[in-house]
Amino acid sequence: MSTKTKVLVLGYFGYLTNQLDGQTVKTRDVYRLAKEQLTDCDVEYFDTQSLQKSKLLLFKMFFKVMCCKTLFYLPAHNNLKVFFPIIFILSQLFRFKIHYFVVGGWLREYLTHLPIHRFMLARIKGIHAETQRLKRELEEFYDFRNVDIFPNFRFFDFNPQPTESKKLRIVFMARIMKQKGLDWIFNLADHIVANGLQEKFSITFFGQEADEDKEYFEGKVKQYDFVEYCGHLQPELIHETLSQYDVMLLPTHFYTEGLPGSVVDAYISGIPVIVTEWKHSHEFVDDGKSGFIVPFEDGMQQMIDKVLLLEKDRELLRQLKTNALVKRMEFAPPKLEKSIVGGGKFLTICFVSRVEKSKGLDTLKEVSKILSKYGLDKYVNIDFYGQKTDTYFDTHLNATDIYKYKGVLQPNEVIPTLKRYDALIFPSHYIGEGCPGILVEALSASLPIIASDWKYNNEFVTNGDNGFLCETYNPNSYVEAIKVLLLNKAIRERMAERAYKRSGDFSANRAITLIGEYMKP
Repeated sequence: MSTKTKVLVLGYFGYLTNQLDGQTVKTRDVYRLAKEQLTDCDVEYFDTQSLQKSKLLLFKMFFKVMCCKTLFYLPAHNNLKVFFPIIFILSQLFRFKIHYFVVGGWLREYLTHLPIHRFMLARIKGIHAETQRLKRELEEFYDFRNVDIFPNFRFFDFNPQPTESKKLRIVFMARIMKQKGLDWIFNLADHIVANGLQEKFSITFFGQEADEDKEYFEGKVKQYDFVEYCGHLQPELIHETLSQYDVMLLPTHFYTEGLPGSVVDAYISGIPVIVTEWKHSHEFVDDGKSGFIVPFEDGMQQMIDKVLLLEKDRELLRQLKTNALVKRMEFAPPKLEKSIVGGGKFLTICFVSRVEKSKGLDTLKEVSKILSKYGLDKYVNIDFYGQKTDTYFDTHLNATDIYKYKGVLQPNEVIPTLKRYDALIFPSHYIGEGCPGILVEALSASLPIIASDWKYNNEFVTNGDNGFLCETYNPNSYVEAIKVLLLNKAIRERMAERAYKRSGDFSANRAITLIGEYMKP
């Protein structure tokens, strides 16, 4: 009999009909993430779509739930309303932990008239929201204290090749339904026809058709020579296909959208997006950089204007495409904390600098020994980024389970990479150390910093406020700082807030203000 911890992923996978939408794709991706990262666990799944085939499978579902130690729960509306109270009661009887991975941004409104559900949700292990706004609302409206951010994400290993076309190639990829903004796109098509611009544009739709809107949609597509519907894309073809287009339209009428997966897929494919200003849009679209945001209610004409602008200004289009590629790094697969399946804590730390002895690798060698001595090496990871300028890492650190070398980061990858970690460690004793730029970047990414008290580090780190200043050559000093961040999430979160606030001291606006002061007579 297996002694591995049992993890069950429960949600709507859509395998029976190969349904592909935001709910099914995220559910499948969370399962894959668990399988790949939780290698010391026995990870299984149950597809709630199978209940449509036989209600007897309810017994199988609840049996699997009772047998697990950790439940990754991804319900849609009905599942949450009907099954969650039963699952919660079972969790109290059979002592398993529930981690609710929220899909979309509708939860706050949905819970308004469900006091029993609110009572139960406040008592599960974790609610993992996609957006900062939803996290804040759940805390403010319902006083939840178990909410954090677990962003929507995609697995990808794709590098798009630049393509040029005389036409502006517009693409839509989502569920084919009126509520996703079909009317606005067909109004765009009418504008193109009315102004004789058919030779300058193409519009392509991908996605599964909603039965209730199928007749409307197919009738509309037939009216235009430059509009086509190409069915739904299999996941493995999405990025290669989207990279052949110039811009994605998603004028959704769902105000409580979370993070539409199609926006992430657009970025991965290297194309910008034009979206309506749904509830969480500004968390995922940098207006004017990775795309455009138009008003939710009456922004149709602005959407049309943005499309016409991109057709005329190809340099702007190329810049937006470049920005989209940078933006995609924010949606790389996150790390599942071991606290999700264990009960202990888990801390991910990054080292970003030249990878050499003088940057503190000799101190970190001793740090790993102390962490191992106290059994903490199972709960701490430190990833190294930077150019290796000597052999110290390969000789002394490479064999440890704690340390992993991840390669060299490009400048546009630094901030997105930092945001995936809990803290930065900077134990440098380099004699020529000046004002390390990585400390400023870590502050702007809201990272607590564990740094040596060497040279000018105290100008960036205030001990106990936005990080820790450790005795430069004392490994125990670093271990104590790591232990505090590992064992106290509240301190970690407070330091993250203070770090971001401190970054304002080093902002471009601050520099401009100072230059203005210098120029005064």
